[in-house]
Amino acid sequence: MLLNLDQLHSLIREGQEQTLWRDWLHQTEQEKLQTLHYEKRHIEWLGGRICAKQAALQYLRHAQQGQHGPLSGQKAIAAPEPLIMNTTAGRPFLAHQARPQNLDLPHISISHSHGYALAMAAASPCGIDIQAGSPSLSRVKDHFCAAAEDTLLRQGLKPLPATDQLTLLWVAKEAVKKSVSWAPMPGFLELSLSRIQTMAKDGLVPLAPKEAQLQTDGLTSFLFTLAYYQRQDGNKQHSDHPQQQFQVAVGLHQRYGIG
Repeated sequence: MLLNLDQLHSLIREGQEQTLWRDWLHQTEQEKLQTLHYEKRHIEWLGGRICAKQAALQYLRHAQQGQHGPLSGQKAIAAPEPLIMNTTAGRPFLAHQARPQNLDLPHISISHSHGYALAMAAASPCGIDIQAGSPSLSRVKDHFCAAAEDTLLRQGLKPLPATDQLTLLWVAKEAVKKSVSWAPMPGFLELSLSRIQTMAKDGLVPLAPKEAQLQTDGLTSFLFTLAYYQRQDGNKQHSDHPQQQFQVAVGLHQRYGIG
């Protein structure tokens, strides 16, 4: 679920914030929001919660329709009922004391960047990230993009500007980091881009350079495969055999990267 925070800001200026609170927020969330006095943080927090509730309700509607188990006769869950809390590591999760016993709440992930909030809900741990394209990513490239990854990006996504290439890599790695519960969380350079595929109507195919210019505003234009290599003293361990691999759907939306 993607939300333009400028639209949310307009509703608040029109005096509709109390309605938004009533329609979307648990009482505990309303109390939390009242402590966020910095306007930017206030809007981002509210927008993220609304997106996460929308995503979760969509997931739960499918569940109550029997796609994840028979729940006939159960009352639909309203948006303010589930409470979004955070683990000690800062990851959001849903809590709902009154839910039906045979209904599992979905995992959620929330992100926001420069005027947009974004969230997803899924049956298993998930991660989502949105990042506005910025030249500043080039200045910190060495902190999240290894030389081999830079080469793969330039070869595989050649028609895209370098900033867009780095933005897609950034959101892919952030999405993976948000999806795992390990402590400590894997570092950016412990995740290594190993393959790029493009989304096609008949499935996934290896990306030919010319294809990168065909889809630059879709939310799932490409599929990145990232390998996790645990590091010790700055060096890869067992570099030929990654501990785990992840696949992240990435794309560009109005010059924002989404993973």
